[in-house]
Amino acid sequence: MGCWGMGITQSDEYCEIYERFMDEYEQGKPIADIKKDILNEYSEEFNEDDSIFHDVYFALGKAEWMCGGISNEVFEKISHIIKSGENIAFYRELGATEKDLKLRKKNLDKFLASISVARGKIKKRKTPVDKYVKIRKQELPDFRCGDVFAYEIQGKYRVLCFVDKGQFFETEALYCYAFFKLFEELPVIDDLVNEYIIPLGYFTVETFPHIEKLNFIGNNPEFKKLDITHPHIISEKWKPATFAIAKEENLLEDYPIDLCMKFSDCIKKIDIIKGANNEYI
Repeated sequence: MGCWGMGITQSDEYCEIYERFMDEYEQGKPIADIKKDILNEYSEEFNEDDSIFHDVYFALGKAEWMCGGISNEVFEKISHIIKSGENIAFYRELGATEKDLKLRKKNLDKFLASISVARGKIKKRKTPVDKYVKIRKQELPDFRCGDVFAYEIQGKYRVLCFVDKGQFFETEALYCYAFFKLFEELPVIDDLVNEYIIPLGYFTVETFPHIEKLNFIGNNPEFKKLDITHPHIISEKWKPATFAIAKEENLLEDYPIDLCMKFSDCIKKIDIIKGANNEYI
């Protein structure tokens, strides 16, 4: 392994892996597959405690961070390598001076701090055109009204509630509400009644989130009370969202709390809006 400085990026292995990762990312290959292939290749040639894995994980961590969020597996490995002093010990074996080791330690700590915070802007990839592209069927998943899913984002979860499936200007679409909060762990469906929601509008086939990122939470009869006819009635602020075109990118946004409503309060208002015979008044 060739190292020519105390910087995180100043090694042949780091540069080679980072460049490979970003090239395959640009081609459309799933991030999880890129990481898996790289780790498998190195595991076949080296032992897990080999110091070459330091740069392997550093490069993977920076690349994942650039492309949407570092995985828990890679972050924990990097954190251990740095906090345990393993990387400093390795550079001492290479003959680094105490002055160099002090600089290396400073760079390691700075690197760990930087990847501990989500990157504000995700690197966009080029339109996939190669063998890694998964062609979607021209139809939406067959969800039930009130099905609740968690969409994984940078190690956290945006919770979605799908409430209606219909036509949007002659295009099949699913209407969706989202919860304001980004959850650290998958929530229990019954606990969501005390959280704040906001309507996202319609997801079409072209804009629907990747199904592999959705984690099913459950179906609750209370959630079935939401549908596409309610937003502009419940809140005047929600009127534009009634016919909004939802996109996967919308799930990464920070929603303004002043546009959100507590789910339990929303349901109460819906019950008032509906008559005793469960009809609109």
